[in-house]
Amino acid sequence: MNGPAYEGGFKKFINGEFRMKAEKNLNKTRNISYAGLFFSLALTIFKLFAGLLGHSTALLADAVRSFSELINELVKLLDLSIAGKPEDWSHNYGHGKVATLVTGAGACVLLFAGIQSASLASGELLMFIQGKETEAPELFALSAAAFALVSKEIIPLFSRLAWKQTDKSLSETDIYTGNSRLKSLGLSCFVTLGIGCTFLPGKNWAVTDSLIAVLLSLYLLGSSGRLLYGTANELIEASLDEENNRKIREIINRTEGVLGSGELKTRRIGNGIAINACITVNSSLNIQEVAEIADLAEERLKKAYGEGIYTLIKAEPALERNCSFQKKPKISKEGGNKIIV
Repeated sequence: MNGPAYEGGFKKFINGEFRMKAEKNLNKTRNISYAGLFFSLALTIFKLFAGLLGHSTALLADAVRSFSELINELVKLLDLSIAGKPEDWSHNYGHGKVATLVTGAGACVLLFAGIQSASLASGELLMFIQGKETEAPELFALSAAAFALVSKEIIPLFSRLAWKQTDKSLSETDIYTGNSRLKSLGLSCFVTLGIGCTFLPGKNWAVTDSLIAVLLSLYLLGSSGRLLYGTANELIEASLDEENNRKIREIINRTEGVLGSGELKTRRIGNGIAINACITVNSSLNIQEVAEIADLAEERLKKAYGEGIYTLIKAEPALERNCSFQKKPKISKEGGNKIIV
């Protein structure tokens, strides 16, 4: 029972188990993304109506920020459903730019909404500077902001409960934790505190609502600008940043058998990247040895940037250079003597 057929059947069983677990985790992640998308949409609509009914420009600006989170959730879902699909005959480099196009469209809407929010908040702030009386937020707006702040923990709670019931292939920070979540909570606290200050004694405190709205609008304009810049860079096939290009070149140059590297072209495809590099090798190597060096360089690049990257390594001979890539010695026996080839 320990023959090749048994070993092959065992490997198929193990691979099948891994596939089933991967599909189960993917479905779980997709369901969490759907929940996050619905939650962000509901929170955006809730803040929008609460800001209008409660006369709070800060809450209106916060509704625009929730819309930016809605864009992030939509991009995550597209990465799982469309952008993560492998390449086919009509899309040789996969479908990664679907998420890029959605991000760019959402950034345009976010930019327009941010401009409107900044205009509204600036108008009220100007009225206060001119000594005109402005409408202070109502208690309903403060209650809505506090409720939105508390509800920020709903998605992380569901995520933790869901992932406790299955094996983790992703960390919780990949779902809804980390710096982005902390930043979102901080901004929600900032908005709630700004609205709450308007209920302090004295008419001057009423300006905090407009002031918070202006600051938040400027933050949103900056965020939309960064998204649009990144989207435009990807669509016009811009190279990766200097740090990543330097890291890629270092990985290639440290590969055994590579004497140096020449032209390097990189670009981003959704969450993945494409690398086109030229290496120089010793001219005395044969085709098989050169292919082994190129494969080793590609293997190290995929280890650093993920298996989904696209790599093309072209080799050129370097004349009058000693080869740093040595073949493994082959030992043959002739007449009882060992001869190293």
